Amino acid sequence: MNLFWNLFKRFFMGMLYGSFLYVVTGLYFNSSSYNISDRLIFLFASGLIGLLSVIFKSERIGIVWEFVIHGALSYMIVVALNLVITPYFDFWNPNIFTTFTVEFIVIYVIICSSSIAMFHRSTREINDEITKRKQKMNQKNN
Repeated sequence: MNLFWNLFKRFFMGMLYGSFLYVVTGLYFNSSSYNISDRLIFLFASGLIGLLSVIFKSERIGIVWEFVIHGALSYMIVVALNLVITPYFDFWNPNIFTTFTVEFIVIYVIICSSSIAMFHRSTREINDEITKRKQKMNQKNN
């Protein structure tokens, strides 16, 4: 049951990131042409990308390889999403392929950087709290 909730949380977090990106990109591009089923497919794909974050739990692979694998699989999901939602999407056109790939990498780096920053911040706060508790225990013992 714990595994189910862990996977559910990851799926939900993926949906949150996807929703945020949908809102941000909707400010710059006309997203009114998408119907409700397209939006649900987008949320589902975002959830799948969130599920891919399970790879970061592995200690056998280095963090760089984890990001490379997660990024490649996420890229495949996003390409599939675009091909499903927009069947006329000419992905193999060199200009579209290059632009799409560069935009994906930039967005992926921004999201990963913010995730790393949040993780680093929370880790630092936890370590500071542990240090304070140790100091209090040492003061009580002295």
